[in-house]
Amino acid sequence: MNPLLTLLQINDSMFPIGGFTHSYGLESYVSQGLVHDVATSTIYAENMIRDNVYYNDAAFLAQTWGMLYEKQHTSKFQKQDEFITAIKAPKEIREASRRLAIRFLKLTLDLKTDVKCKNYLKKIQTGILHGHYPVAFAMYAYANGLTLKDTLSAFYYNTLNGIVTNCAKLVPISQNDSQKILFNLQGLISELVEKQEELDPDLVGLCAIGQEIRCMQHEKQYSRLYIS
Repeated sequence: MNPLLTLLQINDSMFPIGGFTHSYGLESYVSQGLVHDVATSTIYAENMIRDNVYYNDAAFLAQTWGMLYEKQHTSKFQKQDEFITAIKAPKEIREASRRLAIRFLKLTLDLKTDVKCKNYLKKIQTGILHGHYPVAFAMYAYANGLTLKDTLSAFYYNTLNGIVTNCAKLVPISQNDSQKILFNLQGLISELVEKQEELDPDLVGLCAIGQEIRCMQHEKQYSRLYIS
């Protein structure tokens, strides 16, 4: 198995886990006129990566990686699951994380079986754990011999790609402008990856209150294209 090719496959936007059905609050930003052109789309994408993903999903991924490396006991994963579930206050975001984790694990386990991933999926399906996508992603990447930095880089990029793709559909912005945003934010991704392991544990789960409010508003939005 080639770890790089495995990473490219599971991180491909065409990997069928349903990520394209979630806007993570962007639809509310657009409907309220807060994100309405290339400039505001760029600001939104940058803020989401720097002020949300860094402290939340990317931090949960790195945290899971450390637990796997240190061969932590099951109880530590239980506490982590409870913490992540509590931190994701908007219901749609909690459920999105769970659904993506289940789909990701089912598909990847069909490609290559891993005991930890299999047990994690079983605990989600039986209700022992809620389950979260960044944890599942970390587990499978770790099992396939990938490095933490490569895994984080791919995770950040895939998240950004999803944000930009949603901007292209909702705002809308052109494909050319979408690619420029992706290219111009590569430096930010590299910066965040380099300092991810240095993040103060007390800051993990730091709330991006504006985005969470928009996610909650989306739950009651009259018309919408996305699940979250």
